[in-house]
Amino acid sequence: MLERTNLGWPETPFGSVTRPVQKPATWLTGISLLWGEAGDEPILMGAAAVLMKIHRTQSVPVSAPLMNFGYRVLLPQAMGETAAIVRQLDVLLVQARRKSQVLAWHNGADDLHVLQQLPRAEGEPRYPGVTAIADAWKDRTTRERGIALCVDTSHDLGPAGLISDTASAHGLNPLKSFAGEQQQASAQEACEALAEERAAAFSPDALAGSVLSSALTTALLGGKHTGRLHWEGPLSIFDALSEAAWEAAPSLLGGVAATRNE
Repeated sequence: MLERTNLGWPETPFGSVTRPVQKPATWLTGISLLWGEAGDEPILMGAAAVLMKIHRTQSVPVSAPLMNFGYRVLLPQAMGETAAIVRQLDVLLVQARRKSQVLAWHNGADDLHVLQQLPRAEGEPRYPGVTAIADAWKDRTTRERGIALCVDTSHDLGPAGLISDTASAHGLNPLKSFAGEQQQASAQEACEALAEERAAAFSPDALAGSVLSSALTTALLGGKHTGRLHWEGPLSIFDALSEAAWEAAPSLLGGVAATRNE
């Protein structure tokens, strides 16, 4: 399993620094997963979380050059790593549910359903983060005290459908290379390359850029829906990633290859 992480802040809900003299920060978490398929088995080809600091009651303006966020990306390096990625994702979900004010996920119910159906080793308990958020997803209009408000950016914000379509409808420009059906097609191609051990056809940077761009888009849309973030004019996801997270996928977000995705 390959991990690319830059939480980026001195105080983070998933980190180790505590500052008891300061008022706790308020966070928004955006989640995204990429799936492939080998036979009838779902293969997790990427998982990403984006963490953004938000104001508890006010809407904060965002722009690509000044955007600040932390992220965590989990990718497979070989077949058979789905369970390992899900275990790491579940820890992240437990923390996000307790320490974020808003948890945004695009078509979250679909991903959560697949996660709950994945086979587990005999005697292995259910994933507590997945289980708790799946239960909360059934009624996103209510929020327990101290628990993140769940937002499905497809159904609660709309229009329902692909993340790139929802993004475009709300003033966000998605990465062209992963717009429309291209994102799922590229994830499936990567899955097949991994299964056939075709290293030349497998690009971790492409997977990282794809799943991270969706997580950032989801976080921004979740912030808009809850009145915590706003922007003027078209906001380029590529520009935001290349400014704040280029090291997550340098061949895609920096250098010559990146210019083709603007």
